[in-house]
Amino acid sequence: MLRIKKRQISVVLLFLALPISALSNTGVVKKVLSGDRVQIGDTFVARLTGITAPPRDEIIGYKIFDFTKRELEGKTVKLFTWTTDNTAAGIVRDENGYPFVEIEYWKGEPLSFNEVLLKKGYARVDQKYLPENLKHYLDLEKEAREKGLGIWEKKEGRVSWCDNQ
Repeated sequence: MLRIKKRQISVVLLFLALPISALSNTGVVKKVLSGDRVQIGDTFVARLTGITAPPRDEIIGYKIFDFTKRELEGKTVKLFTWTTDNTAAGIVRDENGYPFVEIEYWKGEPLSFNEVLLKKGYARVDQKYLPENLKHYLDLEKEAREKGLGIWEKKEGRVSWCDNQ
């Protein structure tokens, strides 16, 4: 009997250790911290995988922060974390220790919020943190850049925020 209980506990523990990227988690966005960083629930802070948005102290950055806040704050979202080895220990984190996530939310259909930001020109690709399965982000950025959207809008003959990056 004890052997069966140990086996059942092992199966449960194995299930709980499945990679986060394989199962998506859901959570409520409690607070938007920047255009590319959110707090889910009371303690989980994450950065959007493969992209970077201007800081809030830039005019365009505040506009993007405000958009992100309107779109996500208080909403239930699906989170897909980026892992290197399909284990929780392999979750990729930025230089500040924030784990990377792709956020899916509902706007009449499921949408990747990371992709929405790129399509609107509200973020650029961060190639340092771009997993292989999200290489299509480069095409989304290119389209927004060619259309002069968001951060790619030319002012006085140059693109302000992206020139400094």
